[in-house]
Amino acid sequence: MRICAIDIGTNSIRQLICDIDNENINKIQKDVEITRLGEGISKTGKLNNNAIQRSIEVIERFVKLAQEKGAEVIYAFATSAMRDAKNKDAFFEQIGKLGLEVEIIDGETESLFGYIGAVMGVNKEDALVLDIGGGSTELAYKGREFVKESFDIGAVRLTEKFIKNDPPTTEEYDEIRLHIIDAVVNSIDKYKEVENVIGIGGTITTLAAVSQQLEIYSQEKVHGYQLKKEEIKRILDKFMSVTLEERKKFLDCSPKGLI
Repeated sequence: MRICAIDIGTNSIRQLICDIDNENINKIQKDVEITRLGEGISKTGKLNNNAIQRSIEVIERFVKLAQEKGAEVIYAFATSAMRDAKNKDAFFEQIGKLGLEVEIIDGETESLFGYIGAVMGVNKEDALVLDIGGGSTELAYKGREFVKESFDIGAVRLTEKFIKNDPPTTEEYDEIRLHIIDAVVNSIDKYKEVENVIGIGGTITTLAAVSQQLEIYSQEKVHGYQLKKEEIKRILDKFMSVTLEERKKFLDCSPKGLI
């Protein structure tokens, strides 16, 4: 059976077309587009019209492609931006015209889906799975008990809330750090036995691509790549010291440019 899954996120929209035969999954095509659907939502609580239009155009193109590829079923899921948006119904009304129904999944379900996909790919069930999205960050870990959590600390949300300068100031960076610590402090003990972390999503894969100085993004080189804490800090320090335009030069190797 050929199916298509469309993931409508705060920063990007992703599509996977695949054939499913019993428990086997054969990927046919995978696409991602940066639409920043959640742009401004942390301030207004609403999706802005430009972001809606950008996203609808991408979804329409993905639906058409899935149909051309012979997908029998198209599943569409929405995450953080849709959970928060006061005007989500207006967005869904436009999607409905495409013959598509969208399911809003909660943070814990998003975390679970990320965990299942990650451990299937690397066969490490005891690893902590980390997904830094545009509007939220998900953690999932199978220790003595299964833990899955979602925090409203995504990349787009934090940028809009704290970053006013280009490049960011040390004070802005410190404010973000304190905000993140405050958000997760009550959960830290749940992960004290963690030895391995699997990172998924555009933020992590971009770090892996930048670390390898890839000129062209390669899923094969990024998948399974090991990032040390020291290397993440080196990249972060570099990005903190340059402007947005300079950062874009480093990030040309990411799936769709700047994440």
